[in-house]
Amino acid sequence: MTLPSNHYGQNNFGAVDGYAYAAQLSTRVSARLLRDAQGLRLVDQAGETLCTGAPSERERISGGPCLMTFGTAWTFDTDDIQGVELLLGPSDDDWLSSLEVWHPRLFAVVAGCLIGVLIIWKWGLDILVAGAIALTPTGFVSTIDTGNLAAMDRFLTAPTELSQSDQDMVRDIFAAIKDHAPYAPYGDYTLEFRKADVIGPNAFALPGGTVVVTDALVNDFNDPNIIAGILGHELAHVSERHSLRQLYRSLSVYVLIAMMAGDVGPILEDVLLEGSALASLAYSRDHEASADVIGIKTSHAAGYDPAALAEFFEQLTEDYGESGPEWMSTHPSNAERIETIKKLAAEQ
Repeated sequence: MTLPSNHYGQNNFGAVDGYAYAAQLSTRVSARLLRDAQGLRLVDQAGETLCTGAPSERERISGGPCLMTFGTAWTFDTDDIQGVELLLGPSDDDWLSSLEVWHPRLFAVVAGCLIGVLIIWKWGLDILVAGAIALTPTGFVSTIDTGNLAAMDRFLTAPTELSQSDQDMVRDIFAAIKDHAPYAPYGDYTLEFRKADVIGPNAFALPGGTVVVTDALVNDFNDPNIIAGILGHELAHVSERHSLRQLYRSLSVYVLIAMMAGDVGPILEDVLLEGSALASLAYSRDHEASADVIGIKTSHAAGYDPAALAEFFEQLTEDYGESGPEWMSTHPSNAERIETIKKLAAEQ
């Protein structure tokens, strides 16, 4: 209940309307707690002062009014909680309100939050990604492979035009490399051929172990040693779970926000069916370097010349320049990889 201000007089510096109860009486009277030139006063509807000074006790009933006791004479209650806080400030036991009041400690709180975010981003994210990978079921990863391969067939690739003899040659190399590659974490390695003019000479691996070889790679680099080195490199990406690591790391913040919003459907649909999320990711330089090392060891163990992989990058540099084709824009430089591959091959 809000009473007209002229019932209580003018020139108030702040006021709260409610009801007052005299001690040992159940009768209530309309009253106002106000602060004016005379200080803090509790007055009745006629403007007569009932008592002065701050309340000796103050409590708020959950979901109900605020009760204030003035000595042993009067009790005042009001539903205007915000008005009470503006007039008297937050109560001593209202710790939440006290935290909201400006204080230099807020600088420390903000700094602590920023440091916490940086720590999570630097170290915690890798731990979360590792945990997510450990809990990822094989069926989920297989679905990613199937969905992404179907999406690529719709938008990027076409059925292979390689001759049967070329396909058989690559399959034989793949079988030899597979026998010496690290284990496949989500089932057996499988080989697919596709024509992909947009991609050019390339091979890529999906998280579940599907390796796709483009026609251009076989046509332009029809050397078993080169193909063996490339296949060893791609199988290393699978065995080290590089695709999943990049996927989970890139999507972690998005998924966290989506989970808080209660809807992770769109991103899961994209990952499983559309493929654009996975296709847009690039392996990190560390992942590429790791795959080079493992791939060289694998091709050597299978009986192929690991140094031939350096010839692949030398030819790419000659045909496309140092940056290579567009799909290599996020990889280490060709010169760097050539030097590393030759060094590693010499150590085998």
